[in-house]
Amino acid sequence: MNALMQGLKPYLSPKILTVGFLSFASGLPILMTLSTLTYWLSVYGIDKKSIGLMSLTGLPYVFKFIWAPWLDQKRPWLLKHLGRRKSWIVLFQALLTLIFIALAFVNPKDDIGIISLLIFLLATASASQDIVIDAYRIDYLTSQEQSYGSGLSQVTYRIAMLLMGAAVLYAADFIAWPTIFMLIAALFGLMTLSTLLFVKETNQTTVHAIEAQRTALETVLQYIIVPLKNFMSRPQAAWILLFIILFKMPDAIAGVLISAFYNEMGYTGAQIGLISKVYGLIATLIGALLSAQIISRISLYQALVVSAVLVGLTNLGYLWILHDPTTLSLTLAISLENFIGGFASAVFITYLSLLCNQSYSATQYAMLSALAAFALRIFGSFSGFAVEDYGWQNFFIFTAFLFVPALCALVGIRKSVQDLAHKRT
Repeated sequence: MNALMQGLKPYLSPKILTVGFLSFASGLPILMTLSTLTYWLSVYGIDKKSIGLMSLTGLPYVFKFIWAPWLDQKRPWLLKHLGRRKSWIVLFQALLTLIFIALAFVNPKDDIGIISLLIFLLATASASQDIVIDAYRIDYLTSQEQSYGSGLSQVTYRIAMLLMGAAVLYAADFIAWPTIFMLIAALFGLMTLSTLLFVKETNQTTVHAIEAQRTALETVLQYIIVPLKNFMSRPQAAWILLFIILFKMPDAIAGVLISAFYNEMGYTGAQIGLISKVYGLIATLIGALLSAQIISRISLYQALVVSAVLVGLTNLGYLWILHDPTTLSLTLAISLENFIGGFASAVFITYLSLLCNQSYSATQYAMLSALAAFALRIFGSFSGFAVEDYGWQNFFIFTAFLFVPALCALVGIRKSVQDLAHKRT
């Protein structure tokens, strides 16, 4: 028991808990651009090609690095007294509240164009919130705290996804969608107020690369090119970027249509919510929380190797569901996929965090995470075409072995990954 309490103690510090709360807010909106959106559209009979293309509304997650420089350096005028990071977090949480209210007044059958626009705006506000929260975590925590912060962030992020996934899908069998969206808006309103009252600003000061006034173009060039040049000056930078693009590709491409797959296999919303989200979350939490302990016992490089391989191979579990769509097959396949996913995500976040120069943390992290999201939003948009042309079985086999390119890239940057252990003290 004492060993258990000692293991949990780092996660209970006020700093780590603050990061965990913000990660909950970060994780809440994203499923409205992914599986919850997919399920919502699939039950209305929208075809898989159109559903796949709807993932393009999440492109702000990919290209958020474009406006990350302003968020890294500027403050919203009306809220600038709150501080460099906190002011933006409050603003974007308030905007997300309003967007969910708007979703309560549209219908997929009649307003698909409006829905596309609202989801695009939601993705923009959510991606912007992610930029600032990621920067807040990087600035707020020491290098020794990063792995614990990343681990708890994955836990609270996944809890938020559980709420938007399992709870929403289950409730949709009994409650109208407009009511669900209003309840989510109310929750975001409460989080906005909590952030305003209880979250402390970081002690990091603004990077003083620009002191004189400049035009908007000069500003963005300075804030993008300087952090980019700083990152690209490191050894093997191009190979690092390639690895980041490829690492989560198997999971990303398969995941775009996964709710439509479950629906086609005959599972109900309640089954999907309970098994895919609840049991899956339990496995994810275990994987995420174990990540820091495992990294401390092996190495970051070894953890990345294991993650890269297993993220791909777990997609083969969907073949069991395809040929035997039972409660047991869904439970076991999803539990395994989520355990590996939680572990791999926490390891990957730790890696990205250590790659960033603290002077440009928001911009660099946004650029790196944009590359990771590229496979999901761009390649994933064509997943519907692949499924309709080649079938579910060939689709899942193909995605399973997409780990091979990532593994090759990782082997090439082995020394770079190992050197990160000595980056900060």
